[in-house]
Amino acid sequence: MTIIDLVIIGIVIGSNNLAVALALGALGQASKRYRVMLVFGLFEFWVPLIGIWLGAEAARAIALQTNFIGGVLLFGLGLLGVIGAILNRRKDEKLARYVTRWRGLILLAAGLSIDNLIVSFSLGLGKVEPLTLASTIAFFSVLFTWLGMRLGRESRRNWERTAKFGSGLLLMGLGVASFLGWF
Repeated sequence: MTIIDLVIIGIVIGSNNLAVALALGALGQASKRYRVMLVFGLFEFWVPLIGIWLGAEAARAIALQTNFIGGVLLFGLGLLGVIGAILNRRKDEKLARYVTRWRGLILLAAGLSIDNLIVSFSLGLGKVEPLTLASTIAFFSVLFTWLGMRLGRESRRNWERTAKFGSGLLLMGLGVASFLGWF
């Protein structure tokens, strides 16, 4: 896996955090950005490691089908993101306040990390350096969380739908690339 591959994966994965952080910032939760960045960063680092381990274990059982299965998983996750963006409704500030409390934030980070688990699982079906991948994903996720909360606070617009849609399209593209054996 090249540096460019890692950057692409980091950007694609981090875009989910950007979408959520934009919404949280726009809903007046930017003051809690360090808490959000900490929790997101921890989840975004550890969940890919678990996914890679699971993917490596699964690779032993399904050795010849890795590109196909990884591609289908990534494409399906991206499709779910696009559908979710289309069907998404505005969230109010009460929900945003709940989500930025510790319990809500942990649940949100766990939910956002499902895509990391699937992506890292599918990448774990091939050969990838686990700590490098996890660090790259965590870096971009924390960077995008900070950027999203800052932009959301300043713009006070709801860009969540657009960012989720774009994130879903990126994941679908990553799935196609994986299916075609480019990763």
